[in-house]
Amino acid sequence: QELLGYHNNKGVVFHPTESSSFKLVKLGNVNVTFLDHTNLLGYDGQDMALLGKYSVETRLGMITHCNSANFNDVDGIIGFGWADQNRSAAILKTLTQPARPHWDITQRADFHPMPRKFAFTASEEVGELQLGGFEPDSIAEPMQLFPMAGYAYGVNVTSIKFGETELLNFAPGHDAYVGEFDSGTTCLLLPNSSVNGTFAKSPFELLLQRQNKGEAFPLVYTIGGRQFEIAFKECVEPADKAMILGDPWFRKWIVMHDLEDLHDKKMGLALRDPNYKLGVETDHATLTSSERAKKLAMTSQELAEVRAVSKVRANRHLRPAQLALTQTKYQKQAVDKVALSSASRVTYNVKLSIGTPPQPLQVIFDTGSFMLAVFAEPAPNGVKPILDAESVAFEESQGVQEVIFELNLLSSPLLVAANVLLVGVIGVIARGMWDRRRGRQYAELREHAQC
Repeated sequence: QELLGYHNNKGVVFHPTESSSFKLVKLGNVNVTFLDHTNLLGYDGQDMALLGKYSVETRLGMITHCNSANFNDVDGIIGFGWADQNRSAAILKTLTQPARPHWDITQRADFHPMPRKFAFTASEEVGELQLGGFEPDSIAEPMQLFPMAGYAYGVNVTSIKFGETELLNFAPGHDAYVGEFDSGTTCLLLPNSSVNGTFAKSPFELLLQRQNKGEAFPLVYTIGGRQFEIAFKECVEPADKAMILGDPWFRKWIVMHDLEDLHDKKMGLALRDPNYKLGVETDHATLTSSERAKKLAMTSQELAEVRAVSKVRANRHLRPAQLALTQTKYQKQAVDKVALSSASRVTYNVKLSIGTPPQPLQVIFDTGSFMLAVFAEPAPNGVKPILDAESVAFEESQGVQEVIFELNLLSSPLLVAANVLLVGVIGVIARGMWDRRRGRQYAELREHAQC
């Protein structure tokens, strides 16, 4: 089948007929149309996925049709967001447990689940994904942990100072605002409104006023009583409501996402060691010397945990874009990605191999969604879908369903283009429509993709 409007010059797609472990899950389960008429079609499959040293059997979307050139330079997306529902499409969930019983998947006996945490950091040239924790040699100070806040990977920010000017002038009843970490947002984003009375005055407007007077200071964020300084040279852009801790944070700190205790999730920050070389992949992190362990105040338990760390190189791309994407609410429920004004968009591509033997692909690493989808050839003929036996549960899926995913944050031309990361919603909305008669909450429906 020809991928209309999509020109993959490298000719890299997943070939299900060349994988001995491929299983067809559901035909036609991917059908999404965006506001600019970008259309993505495909099916759901099941196969082995290899990321770093971790190999798991999982379900994922297979894209066979795309009519937009926006997708020419990528082979898919791997979302590292978290969702804990039984049929959650989160690959992070699959990597960190021995089985997915609601998918009837049990990992091989020799599989050792990844600790439920990961870190990410980057330079101007390359990024690094650290699976299962953080690489001790990459940090220049002890890792500081803070309670996770918000819908995604956020922390409570209690102050942002620009010189002597406080940008977060909270109204009575408010003392913190969630800043969400997003490596794919090129700049720092500040709310350009009072956010329904949260602030006495727009934080971005206050900053703009001081800069227009010729002032030039770093931004000093306060999180958990600790201060973190971002250089004046880093770009700052306005957002309607969101506060995004974008790419400048990942270029200065090792940012850890710790979900080991799902009742006490934490974000971690530690300055990156300037002598640490990014992007050198290893199956096992270099063991920390006793002297360095002492310097970083690491316990023997923490030292043991780092042996599970696997490092994956992330190739950095800066692309012009009409969209930068982050999280908001849609119909009173959390939505992974919505449009925000931004001049450019940083993406990080990592190597993900699918199938047996593994077929290497370059996919976008995205902490703002939990989807796994790759471009693929059509499903092999004569293969019976796993979900055929459950056809009664999919009564409403008969016929073509076209989904218009309305992004309600902006009413500007920014909505006319589909950013490459929007592939993270593939299958989620369509699957939600099919399960609609079951009366489940929207938030749960959107997490049932590829099931």
